Amino acid sequence: MPPTGVYRRSGIHDPALFRGYEACRRATRATGEIEYAVSLLLPPPLRIATWALYGAVRAVDDLADAAGPPDRENRSTNESDPGRAERLEAWISAFDADLREGRGSDPVRQALIHTMLTWNLPPGFLHTLFEELRQDVHGRQFATWQEWRRYNSLINTPLVLRAGSLLMRAAGLSAEPEAIAASVPEAAVAWQTAVDAIYLTDALVDLSDDLGRGHVPLPQEALDEAGVHRADLLARHTTPAFEELVRRLAARARSWLDHSPLPPVLHPAVAVTLGTYTDLYRLRLKAAADAPAALLHRRPALPRNARLRLLLPARTKAALARGLFPFPIQPSPPPPPAPADAPEGHGRADEARARAVQQQATTSPPPHPSGARPPRLPPEAMPRHVAIVMDGNGRWATARGLPRTDGHRAGTEALIDVVHGALEIGLKHLTVYAFSTENWKRPADELQTLMYEIPQAMHRMVDETLDVRLRWAGVRSRLPADVIETLLQAERATRERTGLLLTMCVNYGGRAEITAAAAKLAQEAAAGRIDPSSVSEHAFARYLHVPELPDVDLLLRTGGDQRTSNFLPWQVTYAELLFLDTPWPAVDRRTLWEAIEQYARRTRRYGSVPRIPAQPTLLRGHGAPSP
Repeated sequence: MPPTGVYRRSGIHDPALFRGYEACRRATRATGEIEYAVSLLLPPPLRIATWALYGAVRAVDDLADAAGPPDRENRSTNESDPGRAERLEAWISAFDADLREGRGSDPVRQALIHTMLTWNLPPGFLHTLFEELRQDVHGRQFATWQEWRRYNSLINTPLVLRAGSLLMRAAGLSAEPEAIAASVPEAAVAWQTAVDAIYLTDALVDLSDDLGRGHVPLPQEALDEAGVHRADLLARHTTPAFEELVRRLAARARSWLDHSPLPPVLHPAVAVTLGTYTDLYRLRLKAAADAPAALLHRRPALPRNARLRLLLPARTKAALARGLFPFPIQPSPPPPPAPADAPEGHGRADEARARAVQQQATTSPPPHPSGARPPRLPPEAMPRHVAIVMDGNGRWATARGLPRTDGHRAGTEALIDVVHGALEIGLKHLTVYAFSTENWKRPADELQTLMYEIPQAMHRMVDETLDVRLRWAGVRSRLPADVIETLLQAERATRERTGLLLTMCVNYGGRAEITAAAAKLAQEAAAGRIDPSSVSEHAFARYLHVPELPDVDLLLRTGGDQRTSNFLPWQVTYAELLFLDTPWPAVDRRTLWEAIEQYARRTRRYGSVPRIPAQPTLLRGHGAPSP
């Protein structure tokens, strides 16, 4: 089947996603002779998923391996390309950001993330891979077999298990390989032995490429046992001891493969695929052992006739098995839920008014009266999403002998100025806690003021024609009809704007949002539109109030209290927290800029090993005082 047919049958219709999978397919075909041949035995959705995993891992591995020619004196590449560490780190940072958003910013990452979301693959195995590759950039040598096996268990085994998880999910099995390994220790040993066999084989056949980078992929212990000198390998000098070493290691890898039986519970087509995979690796080992000296200069090719004798009957068996025992495959994630319908009675006048606003050119925010300008931060130091608990309005007013309602009016002015500052600094997402589901307990006059001030703020931001798109997160229950209509009309009026996405959380409660999302997801599952075993956190997030919201990077609370108060519990999982004693009406755009500067100085690790980041250069604009 041509690639276009494979993608079409897999539910891939987006051109950008098509390009990403095609890039991964080409990378797999160019560098994974066995992996690509075996992938063709799988049904299309599984086929493209294996391409995405292999192609993406190959892309990031190439960044770690990329280097110039080895130094003549010490044959090391550790310092030959100092920029590769930066390139690798940039790729990893971009992957983390893309994964939080749910889509890739380059084709390969887009295909990888689409596969992870489709098949509910946890990203932990990739972060382990990234941490090890960071060390590879600076050169890695294995002293003992124990070190070599540990590296395989950290890097290669999780990747193999994720590929196994794909096959198990497609066959309708909900258990993860790790769960099976925990309950059946023999399975864990067999899988690790199989992984060791595969990567020992790869170490032999890729020896020429590794030597070109000044790297010997075999443990020093193995070289010492055989009487092989590392310097001779780097100089590509063959010796009888080296040839004997290759034959001995090939026999060891073959023995490991022979002692790694396939699990008996596999789908017949999966069993054919894995059996063919191990047979092709045995063929590769034979090619290496038959011409050991050639490994120093080139990668051995699989003998064509022997390869076809394995693949041709395997294709027939796999196709027959798929026909007799179809895979219960869900080829792509469900689309995001449609936005809530407009209320009944939405008339033509409102539609015309919304279109008129959309057609207006957006304007720049007015400068701050002090003349302050935002700090200039490198893009990688900027948060993508800032969320604010706007607290302290009533206390600010009480401290000045004013009614609490005056504090809410002053808070509206603070919000408008902060929105102006968000536009000036280039923030993409700002979410504010305007009214919680718990705020109904407040006095009637205060509620009346809030139900007036919130729509007024929305009207002002629409009428100012700033490049701000407005969204509402919350529920309709108990809200006055005119407030609901204002919130929805502001969404419609600004939906074509592409600058700041301002989400107003009005009548919002975090637990209520999660509960409602769970109820919608359960309804979809009960109706048979979603396979419960395919539910992932990313699939769940599609049912939140504003599905397109990325995770919060910085959560800012004013007013002196240090709690999150049921605000965005799903989205703030990895947010940096900043609590200010300043009451909200005393805040302006300079407060936001200072908070973003503090964020830029923090180290974001997302659970990984601490590293010392390159400190961003913070260049304050001319005349900008500290708030």
